Amino acid sequence: MARSSGLARFKSRVLAVVAAIPEGRVATYGTIARHLQFTPRQVASILATLTVEESERLPWFRVVAANGVVSSTKLGAVGRRQIERLRAEGVVVTPGNRVEDFHLIAWSPRLSLRSSTFEVGPDRRDTPKAETAFAADRPRH
Repeated sequence: MARSSGLARFKSRVLAVVAAIPEGRVATYGTIARHLQFTPRQVASILATLTVEESERLPWFRVVAANGVVSSTKLGAVGRRQIERLRAEGVVVTPGNRVEDFHLIAWSPRLSLRSSTFEVGPDRRDTPKAETAFAADRPRH
């Protein structure tokens, strides 16, 4: 039971960061992972297991691999859909599946996530809530 609540909490934190990525910007698995003190693979694993509803609601497609590489291209239709959605927001993706001008449009959650969390649960809709981000995770002095 504790393990599933830990996973739900981890997922909630990842989804909160993904939900906060602004339109026309991208973040890397690594940037999100460093912010949450997890690994990029853990972040990718959460995004790879989104439900249909979560996929429709969240901007998962704004998360790319290191240096702006659209790594989901190896997944065929998923990669094509990611590139289409990025381009629809004005993000230029090169024929080599890299985000052009990555260094200019890369987004970091460090400065942007000061007032949102994301609730996940069987009896709730997954909606942002206005409260201090991850206050329970901060060390107490």
